[in-house]
Amino acid sequence: MSNLFASTAARPTMQEGFAALGWALTLSSVIFLASFEQGMLTAGAPVAHELFHDARHLLGFPCH
Repeated sequence: MSNLFASTAARPTMQEGFAALGWALTLSSVIFLASFEQGMLTAGAPVAHELFHDARHLLGFPCH
């Protein structure tokens, strides 16, 4: 008799776990920069500051 509750799905490998962690950190960094960057990190590049500013509007973050 087979176990009805046994999982047939393969468990994620360590490499897949690290890949998921890398993506989570990357996305968290992008969201942090888009929401809280006020020119401090992009002081020498006004174009980058404007891109972050537009990203705030696109994501719905209040900025002014």
